[in-house]
Amino acid sequence: MDVVIMGGGLVGASLAACLARDPAVQVVVVEKFAPPSQHNHTGPQDLHPSYDARNTALANGTCHVFEQLGLWQGMRQHAVPIHTIDITNQGSFGRAVIRAEEERVRALGYVIENRFMGQFLNQHLQQCPNVQLLAPADIGGLHYEGDQMVASVEIDGRWEMMKTPLVVIADGAQSHGRALLGIGAEVTPYEQVAIVTAVTPDRLHHNLALERFTDTGPLAVLPQTENRWGLTWCLDKERAAELMAAQDDAFIAALEQAAGAAIGNLTKVGKRYTYPLALTLAKEQVRPNAVVLGNAAHGLHPVAGQGLNMAMRDVAVLVQTLAAAREQGISWGDFKLLSGYLQQRQQDQFNTIQFSDKLTKLFSNRNGVLNLARNSGLLLFDTLQGTKRFVARHAMGRSVSTTLPEVAL
Repeated sequence: MDVVIMGGGLVGASLAACLARDPAVQVVVVEKFAPPSQHNHTGPQDLHPSYDARNTALANGTCHVFEQLGLWQGMRQHAVPIHTIDITNQGSFGRAVIRAEEERVRALGYVIENRFMGQFLNQHLQQCPNVQLLAPADIGGLHYEGDQMVASVEIDGRWEMMKTPLVVIADGAQSHGRALLGIGAEVTPYEQVAIVTAVTPDRLHHNLALERFTDTGPLAVLPQTENRWGLTWCLDKERAAELMAAQDDAFIAALEQAAGAAIGNLTKVGKRYTYPLALTLAKEQVRPNAVVLGNAAHGLHPVAGQGLNMAMRDVAVLVQTLAAAREQGISWGDFKLLSGYLQQRQQDQFNTIQFSDKLTKLFSNRNGVLNLARNSGLLLFDTLQGTKRFVARHAMGRSVSTTLPEVAL
């Protein structure tokens, strides 16, 4: 096989689908969770971590990848476009608004539940004759043999040795594959957890997304199907525990107060889930015969919704790099080749990580001076059209090409 991908979540499955466009490429995906169709979705413990209760705001660049895979038409039926983003600071005058028409696009992004993306990706992979999807299965060891990597794969209680020029580690922030390679990670807890749920307003949401900064952390409300809003509310652990234990009426009242007038009156709240928040950065992303991708490489705070979108830009550039190498007869495990891929991605990764991290810390602080500064900053940002357009372009994933290589089908 040409590549073994450890992790069949959103990033690993997307990479497999992109590479499988070339019928000459043989792909193996090793995933320890059963496919999404075998889950009953009764709670987060029953779900693949990528295909859980959360929803994701897909940047236009990410949608472009799915479109090239022939998946976007199906996904689009479960996605809701974002036409306006309203950014405010709780209890203050600072505000900024980004509108799709000002950016000359149909939508600033699209919101979709992760489980739908998982279903479409896995169905697609199962139909690809050059993709071997092993799930549930796991990799118990990785070692070098000449210029190849050998993966020890456990399938149904038996072991199989798979030799490949390239192993891609895409098994999440708590990456077992990263540990197998001896690659460490810097983990910085935000001392916050995210409450994730869906809420129903008493009026149409009009494709409006809200980003609200509070003293305890950011609160994001994204438009969903059936006139619902998908909520991601970042709070300190103590306050989050109180709200998780609260009755629905009390939870709604607290949310309406925190979110402000733009959210209106809420009539219903769905089942609530919590997720711990931390910044996780792998100390290495490439080695000979190995690449680390997705949350295994960089797990971000959900503010601004850049984690998956940045990872999909990584996927697109990696696929471009590997396709060029194949044409030139260069091994996919060549360290110089993989280092070149990382060099192309470093600036975008640095900018995105810094933006997400600094924004989280700036807008999760009770300091009065900082509060005044961020209010003024929001107002200034709203008036500087060039700056706002630059940020919007980056957030939409338009700063990096996500066009996949042409293949002879």
